[in-house]
Amino acid sequence: MRTKTLPRKTKTLRVAIYLRVSSAKQLDGYGLDVQDARCRAWVDYQLKGTPYTIVDVYCDGGVSGKLAHREELDRLTADIEAGLIDVVVFAKLDRIGRTMRNIHRWVYDATDYGVRIATADGRIDSEDQMFGIQLSLLAYMAEVEHALILERTMGGRMQKVSGGGWASGTPPYGYMLDEEGEPVVNAVEQEVIFKATELLIDKRMTRGEAAAELNEAGYRTRTGKLWEGNNLILRLRLAVRGYVDFSFSGMNEDGEEITTSYRVELPPLFEDEGRRQALEDALEGLKGKPRTSYSSHLLSGHLFSLCGSARYGVNRPEQDDFIYRCPGGTGADGHTCKQIDGKETEAVVWGEVEKLLTDPEAIKGLIDKWLGSVPDRVESYRTRLKEIDDKLHRLRNTRRKKIAMLVASLDEDDEEDQKLIVELKQEIASKEKELREEQELITEWLEEAEHKEERADNLRSVIDRVGTNVQSLSKADKKGVLELLRIRVDIVGDSVSGQKGGTKDPMLAWHREQGVEIPLGVSDEQWARIEGILAGGRKPQRDDRACFEMLLEKLREKKGWHDYNHDERMGGKGWGFFYRLGRRWFSDGMYAAALEMMGPYDGVAAPDGYTLPPMKIYGAIDDSAEDVVNTSGDAVKTEAGRRTPSTKGIRGTTSGFEFEIASTKS
Repeated sequence: MRTKTLPRKTKTLRVAIYLRVSSAKQLDGYGLDVQDARCRAWVDYQLKGTPYTIVDVYCDGGVSGKLAHREELDRLTADIEAGLIDVVVFAKLDRIGRTMRNIHRWVYDATDYGVRIATADGRIDSEDQMFGIQLSLLAYMAEVEHALILERTMGGRMQKVSGGGWASGTPPYGYMLDEEGEPVVNAVEQEVIFKATELLIDKRMTRGEAAAELNEAGYRTRTGKLWEGNNLILRLRLAVRGYVDFSFSGMNEDGEEITTSYRVELPPLFEDEGRRQALEDALEGLKGKPRTSYSSHLLSGHLFSLCGSARYGVNRPEQDDFIYRCPGGTGADGHTCKQIDGKETEAVVWGEVEKLLTDPEAIKGLIDKWLGSVPDRVESYRTRLKEIDDKLHRLRNTRRKKIAMLVASLDEDDEEDQKLIVELKQEIASKEKELREEQELITEWLEEAEHKEERADNLRSVIDRVGTNVQSLSKADKKGVLELLRIRVDIVGDSVSGQKGGTKDPMLAWHREQGVEIPLGVSDEQWARIEGILAGGRKPQRDDRACFEMLLEKLREKKGWHDYNHDERMGGKGWGFFYRLGRRWFSDGMYAAALEMMGPYDGVAAPDGYTLPPMKIYGAIDDSAEDVVNTSGDAVKTEAGRRTPSTKGIRGTTSGFEFEIASTKS
């Protein structure tokens, strides 16, 4: 082994940095960035004044150190053998490997090629005269430390939980750990559980209603946030079952991987077992319960007017159809949202959704993009929680020993000595509190990320199922799909005709059936002939001619009655005056008689069909779930999602996907 590896000081040194984390769960936030920063800091300090360049950063992300061969480490070795590297910097010695043999072999082989090996923590540098001794000592310590970590994280936890103690993690809602680290009832959270039980069982509220009631009463989650329906049900389900299962994986004497499970019973929250069972039954009954109380109409709650109000479906038995109506009404207080035909609107919207469902891979691609780095973050959170568990375990184990040693060495009658004991207790309690707070925060992050993963899995499975049966879905299934994809339909303009959605226009139907054209105008001579007919035995009114000409215009251009609200041609009167006059002329036969008396005249055929208003249809993939909707056996999380600005066509966004319909005709 060479101890002087850099004989030419004027040479520009080619530096390589090697990074490694044990598993993918450390990639996001716990490892690589810190290692890289420390290695670069070492290079800046140690090679100050020497020309150098960092030729490459070799990174084995999510690869165990027990492996002698790793892709990036092997690439680094090959570059060293090819004479491309002069200096290699590791964050710590254990980044090379877990065993003395692997560490020694790699370091000695590298230095034989004249390469300087150093660690950013300053413990190892092949330029140092004590390098060989330090390497042997630290390699041994790295192997021993790894073995102790395994013993602490596995053996200690298994021993503790097998004896009925708490192994790791935060206890379920309603419980906390006492000074000995054992689970006990948390009186504050127990009160919330009792209140939620009252709301769900006695008052028969939905999960969303119960969460809102708790928030109104000032109750908050463990981390101080507002309650949401889904979060409330999850907390109650974990609390009410009365136990926690722990699973541990390890190796037996033969090197075989084994898994052991233990169950820890929790103190009862309810004195009355019947009450606990009733809550458990109620929670079970909430599975698959729809979030909304929308009517059977497909787009109720999904269709929004120009004014921003959600529309709802209304049946019209006398006309054997249904419409979508804005709750703001029509014509009242200047409100101009028109009723639109229900059947045709549903056909158009579902047709566009159906097109999307027939290409499931496109949706899955959007789901994957939305999910992003969540799987890696889930694992990183679990890693950090285990680290906190280890720290808490060591803190609890050393607390008694430290206090006992201090008490034994001090005078119990000395106030200053007693003050030291109190300060030590407070210091240990403060450290434990900080760890607990971090533990609770990361636990919440983990639950949110796991929920996101669960939602992605639900989306994929439902998309697969729906995609193969899209033509045969029932209305209930279709509603489930709309909820699943967060479909929102925004009306962005007026329909060309208001009749079909509101009152079907029998006058246009009469023109079509009779083949009678609609006059293009009324001359003075023609008006003189029909004025008496339209008066209907009363004295002719000064607005009659204007209203008749407006009526012909309305029919020719397929306008609605409301389009003539406060029209100056009839003296600014409301649309209702115009509507009643026109309907009386038609129902009493005066309109048909007037057209016959007018002839011959220039006219146009009655327009056919009905044009729906222009609409935009948005979908979203997000994790803001409120409740559960059951779609033919598949429970999927739902909550009406907010839309993002759209462009025409389907495209992915950071929160999901969306697509738009500009204008449609029946």
